[in-house]
Amino acid sequence: MDNPTENLSWLKSPHAGETIGYRDRHGNERHLNVRYPQVTATTLIDGAEIRPHLYRCSFALDGFHFCERIDLYSIIEPGEQALFIDTGHHDLSGMAFLDDLLAKTGTPWEATDIFLTHLHDDHMGNVPYCLDQGARRVMRGACKPFDPAMVTAFMNDTGVTAAGDEGLDSFVTLLTGQDNPLYEPIPAVQVVGTGTVLDRGGYHLEVLETPGHTIDHLCLLEREQRFLFAGDHIIVASPGVLQLERDQHLLRSFLGSIRELRDLGLETVYMSHHEMLEGADNIVRLLDRILGTYDKPLGKTKDILTERGPASAYEVARASCQHLPGGLAGLVNGMRARRVSTTFGYVEYLVDIGWARRHEADDGTLMYEKAN
Repeated sequence: MDNPTENLSWLKSPHAGETIGYRDRHGNERHLNVRYPQVTATTLIDGAEIRPHLYRCSFALDGFHFCERIDLYSIIEPGEQALFIDTGHHDLSGMAFLDDLLAKTGTPWEATDIFLTHLHDDHMGNVPYCLDQGARRVMRGACKPFDPAMVTAFMNDTGVTAAGDEGLDSFVTLLTGQDNPLYEPIPAVQVVGTGTVLDRGGYHLEVLETPGHTIDHLCLLEREQRFLFAGDHIIVASPGVLQLERDQHLLRSFLGSIRELRDLGLETVYMSHHEMLEGADNIVRLLDRILGTYDKPLGKTKDILTERGPASAYEVARASCQHLPGGLAGLVNGMRARRVSTTFGYVEYLVDIGWARRHEADDGTLMYEKAN
């Protein structure tokens, strides 16, 4: 393709405010939108080789709401081929580190692949730059192309529409992938999942589907050497599980995959927003802590449904926020939408395990109550 990123206009429009410019491999001028102008990034680790052929770049972030650092890993066989595991984002990590890694190992862009753990922009924001420099392909998990009907369904299913709460649709629209072409079937993108194996740098990397943080989340497992590239599936603060559709079974899948990882005897976990975690006992303790963090919100959800009887996800979220100044209504739109989608995951999980039952009201709202 002469221009493999021509459809990435959501990141690349030179007319959408402040931009950052660069030259593609043909010398043409390109631009990426600046999304986080308030963020200052400081390099912590600049391409250190931490295992044979495994390189790490880390950046401290000041002014980024979602995390305090970003850690990126690459497997490079010098002069032969490279695999970037996530790309970072030009506002958070810059782009130069990608070129520097390839330059110092004598590896061409044309022999470089990208593996995305998921499609949040701090993990895939530099994809257009990589493709413009000649990267071969982008591998990602399976996900639905954006459909406005998904937003309408979420608003109806959760009871947002019935409650007359305006302002949440734009945030839900963003989460469901509007204007993100990596959700679409474009030539440079390959969908991978459990069963896919990548042999790189002497490592036998198994792709694991690990839905939870996002529906499309993937990890990479080196079973023999007992290490895992975890993306945002394992983080020190439990990842928010944001359910956006009925019957996704997202929390059940997430908790199940955490339990499965617990049994693998992992010795090292490479996380995207934290120091790598080493030692089997330390890893098991963290995984147990993640599992335990859901006991309290699930218990509270059970209490609300027991006391109130049939209730929508929105009504449960509102009841769970009564202790906050201003309650649910006092939260900004984005945080309010997150609270509703998280609660949607809780009530759907209780249906999955048989504690609750669900029915659809005449207006389309899904209502939940204790099963017995």
